[in-house]
Amino acid sequence: MKRALFSSLVAVGLVGCGDDGKQVDTTASSNSMTGIMTLPVTTTDPSTTTTAADPTTETVPTGTATMSTDTDTGNTTFDPNDCGEAVVDIPVVTPNVMLVLDKSGSMVTPDKGYWDHDGDDANDDGIQDADPMMMAAATPKITRWKSLYSVVDFITGTFENSMNLGAVLFPSKMAASAYNATACPVNMTPEVEIAPLNGQAILNAIPGADETDATIKGGTPATKGVKAALAELGTIQDGQPQFIILVTDGAANCREDAANNSELFEQYDENLPAVVGDAFTNLNIPTYVVGIAIKDETSPTANDGNPDATNAYSKLNELADIGGRPREGDVKFYDTQNQVELQMALEEISMQILSCTITLDPVPKYPDYVEVSVSGTAYGNTQVASCDGSEDGWMFTTPDKNEIILCGKACSDFQMSGVLDAQYRCPNSG
Repeated sequence: MKRALFSSLVAVGLVGCGDDGKQVDTTASSNSMTGIMTLPVTTTDPSTTTTAADPTTETVPTGTATMSTDTDTGNTTFDPNDCGEAVVDIPVVTPNVMLVLDKSGSMVTPDKGYWDHDGDDANDDGIQDADPMMMAAATPKITRWKSLYSVVDFITGTFENSMNLGAVLFPSKMAASAYNATACPVNMTPEVEIAPLNGQAILNAIPGADETDATIKGGTPATKGVKAALAELGTIQDGQPQFIILVTDGAANCREDAANNSELFEQYDENLPAVVGDAFTNLNIPTYVVGIAIKDETSPTANDGNPDATNAYSKLNELADIGGRPREGDVKFYDTQNQVELQMALEEISMQILSCTITLDPVPKYPDYVEVSVSGTAYGNTQVASCDGSEDGWMFTTPDKNEIILCGKACSDFQMSGVLDAQYRCPNSG
């Protein structure tokens, strides 16, 4: 049975006050697992209330706020036309994201599976590029797989609070180093099904950082990897947006309809763009495409297990366009030539996936008195002038004040923590 998916929620506190603006203290309790916030309902004389500032009872008008409590759920609702005494929950988008990861043998082979992971030796002469004396040795190269594992560790640890994650390996751990179909298996069930707080589960399910060609082996059955991801996403009907992040170091092969071993390995799998394009066009599931150490060159025609006469750079560029999330400019896929660029790419993608735009429902009656805090940092009720990256805070995005956007550090903190608090206050509420 699939685990219940976590639903992130923004807690919005409505600090009650009468039409004269005097504050009425409110209290709420939150269940963080279900996201249900319940408001204690106390029977009081509607003509009197105790203000937060003065412990003595003071008779003040309380307005005409309309509140009702659903006796089945305990949830309290209110009339947004008044500054009512209530607490409401606003759902926050929690995307479902499948990581589709290349585990082919080329990620670790001695001839091309190692790379300049920290980018200190671009000319590949073994000397640090920044050393004018040409004496300091460059950092030893590491496998592409070790870099990918490290970046997956970083991304899942950073963003698992804000999105539900799963992972598919292509090929699976059962793949053999052989020139036949045993090099191309992909599990029908993902290595890790999509769930909240899934970072450690993903790291436990994929090969370790220091694994070699004893376990990292096989072809590049990217199409089957994407199909497995789509099958998993198809089981989730929570209404949240869905994404695939495809990470690969070469052109896809292992065609499911290959007539022989030569077609299996020496021909590019044209089914991949068809599957990715259909997912975006018909299922509204975009695919981000990330390339690892891809060269802009055409491969030779040789019996070497790689698609013949194929430019992997061009193929990934086309795939990124078809997938619906191309980068701006001529290079449409995320072209990474070292671990630093790979981490930056996946971090950039994660931040694109996680929206910093929050819909307010109900719309606050007094928008000038809405106060926002993100992950413990209070930004109050002062809006930033713009959200172009130069200011930290928030602002309304629409004239009717039913939507806010988080800017700068407020946005990045929210993307990493998923924690936001907005309070609807009233004039002179303190």
